[in-house]
Amino acid sequence: MPGLPKNVLSTYQQYKNHTDSIAEWLASTAKRHGYVPAKSKGAAKANAGATGRPTYTVALKDWTVLAEFIAGKNPPIFVPVKLAALLDATISLRQIYSNNISNILEDSVGKQISDDKHAFFLRVLIRVRDVLKPCLPKERVALQRPKTTADLVNMFEHLDVEEPSAAFEQAPDVAPASPNEPIYKAERKDDLQESYFAFYLLLHDFNKLRSEVSTAWARYQAGGQDLVAVSITTNTAVDLARSMTDELKTKFARHGGPIRMLQVYYAAQCVAAGTSQARKARPDDDMNFSMFKVAEAMFWPAYQTLNAFCEVLKVNPTPEMKRGIYGFYQPHTNRDNKSSRDQFKEDKILLLEMLPEFFYYCRTTEPAGSRPPVEDELSSGLRTMFKTKEVTLPLAFAATLFLDIHHTLRDEVDFGFKRLTDATHFVQGEIKEELEFHQGIEMETWPKENDMVLQQFSDTLQFWCHEDQQLSAAKKMGRVNIPERFHLHRKHPWLCGLWKYYAQIRFHELSIAFVNAWGSVMSCAHLYNAVGGGKRPATTWKDLTVVIHLQGESTFFVGDAPDKPDDCLKRFALAMGASARNLAKTTRKKKGLVLSKRGPKGLKELGAVLQTFKTRFSEAGGQTHMRAEDVSKILEQATWECETNERGQVDQVFKDTDATSSKKKPAANLGVAKLLGIMRDIIHAEMIEISYGYLCLHRQCWRLLHAVKDQCRDDLINMYGPDYMVRESELPFIVGYVLSSATNAQGIGEMIKAKKSGVGVTSKVMEDAKSVVEAVIDSGMGGILVERILPEALGVQIDFKIE
Repeated sequence: MPGLPKNVLSTYQQYKNHTDSIAEWLASTAKRHGYVPAKSKGAAKANAGATGRPTYTVALKDWTVLAEFIAGKNPPIFVPVKLAALLDATISLRQIYSNNISNILEDSVGKQISDDKHAFFLRVLIRVRDVLKPCLPKERVALQRPKTTADLVNMFEHLDVEEPSAAFEQAPDVAPASPNEPIYKAERKDDLQESYFAFYLLLHDFNKLRSEVSTAWARYQAGGQDLVAVSITTNTAVDLARSMTDELKTKFARHGGPIRMLQVYYAAQCVAAGTSQARKARPDDDMNFSMFKVAEAMFWPAYQTLNAFCEVLKVNPTPEMKRGIYGFYQPHTNRDNKSSRDQFKEDKILLLEMLPEFFYYCRTTEPAGSRPPVEDELSSGLRTMFKTKEVTLPLAFAATLFLDIHHTLRDEVDFGFKRLTDATHFVQGEIKEELEFHQGIEMETWPKENDMVLQQFSDTLQFWCHEDQQLSAAKKMGRVNIPERFHLHRKHPWLCGLWKYYAQIRFHELSIAFVNAWGSVMSCAHLYNAVGGGKRPATTWKDLTVVIHLQGESTFFVGDAPDKPDDCLKRFALAMGASARNLAKTTRKKKGLVLSKRGPKGLKELGAVLQTFKTRFSEAGGQTHMRAEDVSKILEQATWECETNERGQVDQVFKDTDATSSKKKPAANLGVAKLLGIMRDIIHAEMIEISYGYLCLHRQCWRLLHAVKDQCRDDLINMYGPDYMVRESELPFIVGYVLSSATNAQGIGEMIKAKKSGVGVTSKVMEDAKSVVEAVIDSGMGGILVERILPEALGVQIDFKIE
């Protein structure tokens, strides 16, 4: 699996980049000012990288020599502010690691050798800083003396050095790097200390991801974020955790793998605290509860429970958990008031009661053909664990997130299932109503086979979300403990959120295809614009106005909205698929319709970031795991922009509908947790885009077009003849006839027939159409979707101002 990409960096990768930057600056600066290394001390040349530039490794023993050369130059060479900060941060990080981990690992010959290398590297860094002290900038004081790893990681994320060779091009004493200039890398010691140092930073990254996920669920509980946003955030956190672990797979394998390193790390933490892993206050305690907070930060309790379940599986292939055997989970109580022992017991009860449900879920959906289109990372990880009987570090992390969700939601955890069923009932209701509404209408652009696709989608939701497959399977298998109805879904809001995403993104996709095939929304947007709709709040068709705003005016009008009858007709014809040649004076009277090669204009599928997850959660046979390189592309797709504060947290998310505005690029060296937080907030903003009920709006538009046809019937027959419109499917083109009546146009090929001889221009038809639009608005039907249906069915509130 590929490693993390440049703009999504683990803390360890940031650390490596920063040490490379120090080596780069020392070597390139010394060389630029005349330093010539002795051949015996020259750095080893590596193969040219993707840039085609030669790459050299700067030996640690040469760092001090380079620093002394630089410090001895006159006039003095001043160290750039960022480099000084990187030097301080790197020294502090290695010192904190030594205090927290290195000194408490079990002694061995290998460790002693590794300790010597680690101490040597730290001495070199400190010596380089001491030598360069006269050259260091005064303003670096503000960046000194971080006290914790968290402080250092935050510092790293602000020192956004993407490429070491170009890191300090703006510094006054450094000339821009030429295309042929070598790349310098820091020498690395791939030993025990380095591996545990990487593991130490990996756990720190996991906890940062965990913090972002916890923030997401707290906001969801307070009504501040959609279930889809927090569920995708949670799932992506596990994806990222797995990617970061896989990136270090080879390094960790030399020391027994991540789980073995976790065991050693936890035992070392116990020793450092003056206790031991085996010491227990009570004989029947599951762990040393004096270490519970430390263990919890390492995902140890979840690992311990999962590992115990694996041991059960080895002797019992059909595990069951009798309720009450360890006590009863009481979510209505306050967890914060519980002791460490009681908190662990609560988690143990919850997880052991749910693991059999996950087991039978995975068992009944094991054949690839019987799996649901949606599966979360916890279920996927457990599916593998049930086969291998082994726990992975990302799975322990995922199980911890599952428990954290319950810690946050407590007895409100079931509401996630309600949010899901509210959404699926809305989708199914819309499909059912639409199939009944257009029954009997022959539409060439929407064959009857497409109705089957809609129905199959509705049936899929019915099967997986409204019929309890777990309960049915439990009864058929004769399980001892029959679960409560929809037990897994009710206790797993994370999964419910992914199903809600599937229902809404797929419905959005089908709805856009439907309204584009029928043309009602597009044609009504042109009619609404032509009659001056929305000029005053009282004449605002709210449901349509929201869509025009979300899609952008250019989606409908090929540029800005026109205001003259001739322009309105031309833009309508272009939008409906006519070529501009039909509007030219030299071809206006020719028979036949010249079609645009681009075809009719259509509405777009929205939710750009949400769309990037479609193969992950809604396409059969699609991607089953999101890789880090996929996550890195998310912000590049966003049409929403965000303003962040000095801590990198999102303060505001907004959408600039100005098509000419420049698209912002994601920040370089974005820490994984900050990426996750930004992605979460953008997804929440995008939910309005995929929640909108386009089928409901289509029915509004179709009814309005019928009303316009009836209101203007006599005048249009007098102008165009009784056969100007003979099929129901032609209804959207009534707008073209209304617009044509107010112009001198003599038809548009076969799209809009020419007027009868002697018929002139009239505004009456346009005024009659305007009265129909205003009547719909006055009746309140033009705002039923925004004001009633979406808030009641999906909890979506839309506020907008008419300027």
